[in-house]
Amino acid sequence: MILMSLLLAALTFNPAMAPRAEVAPAEGAVQADVISPDKVCKPGNICAKARLPINRNGCYVNNFWNGSEGGTPLTIDVTESGPKGSPVYLYWVNATNLNITITGNAHANYYCPRY
Repeated sequence: MILMSLLLAALTFNPAMAPRAEVAPAEGAVQADVISPDKVCKPGNICAKARLPINRNGCYVNNFWNGSEGGTPLTIDVTESGPKGSPVYLYWVNATNLNITITGNAHANYYCPRY
């Protein structure tokens, strides 16, 4: 009986011995704020920005284009600030050498693997 009490106390007060909770994969889409149809984005400028709807680092992000709205030909820059669970921001950047006229919202799909 004493041995069982010691074992339970050791597991209760030593969380490193307890099994870790895994977080399930997550996926979805994110959309930047509305960009004016006459907005011209110069080379090297940030054309749109948005925050990932979940606070999770290590996610994969890619542009989405449906024929009338999207982020292509803009490049996505993902900024993970701080430790796990910190906000993740997306920036759509004009990586070309030409001005780009933005006619819709920038969209991206994301996938966050299990950790």
